[in-house]
Amino acid sequence: MKASYKILGIDLGACMSGNSAYMYAEVTDTRIKIIEAFKEPKHKDHLTCQEFIVDVFERYEVDAIAIDAPLSLPRSLLDPAFTPPPREGGGEIINPYLFRYTDYYLFKTFGLRPMPPAGDRIGRLTARAVALLHHFNYCFPNIIIKGKKVPIFEVYPKQVAHYLQCPHYKKEPQPLLEFLAQSAQKDEHLLDALLCVYAGAKILMGETTPIVEQAEGEGWCFPVV
Repeated sequence: MKASYKILGIDLGACMSGNSAYMYAEVTDTRIKIIEAFKEPKHKDHLTCQEFIVDVFERYEVDAIAIDAPLSLPRSLLDPAFTPPPREGGGEIINPYLFRYTDYYLFKTFGLRPMPPAGDRIGRLTARAVALLHHFNYCFPNIIIKGKKVPIFEVYPKQVAHYLQCPHYKKEPQPLLEFLAQSAQKDEHLLDALLCVYAGAKILMGETTPIVEQAEGEGWCFPVV
């Protein structure tokens, strides 16, 4: 196992939001050393939006990218011949046209409810993320950057924060910052990017739940365990 990993963590926002946050860091078993952290400016159109993030991906030498954004849509939306695995419970979370199995898994295992990947609020992020994957010739879980395979992992900062026992980290960030040995205060989007960095390293270390059989071929949001 490598002694350290260089991770690019991204809290992806919509192009015109100015909320996308990026954190490039070196992670070991004991510390996260932030090399660079920044916010993305607001863009007026999707082309400059795409150019910005492509440049970011090509700028850094990384072992993995961990991103808070859906990297896929529910398979039921795309494949009419697909028979989704059964889900227990009630409400929208069991609707395979709204939520992927990985979203349902987060709900049934951790009691967390992600937003639907094609919904009004999150659909723009899904579209932006999938366009990026297409640009870099995605084949789960890797993209190709300058001829090199780089894993890109979908993660859910809220789940990571719950795992770290800091569920109220956005209102009370200090316990999370202390746990991750960070002294400088960060806004909520940079905090999410920091959690993405942590999760990305944990995935490489084998400390997350691997994709379950029911979600194969549909995408997977890696929970830290």
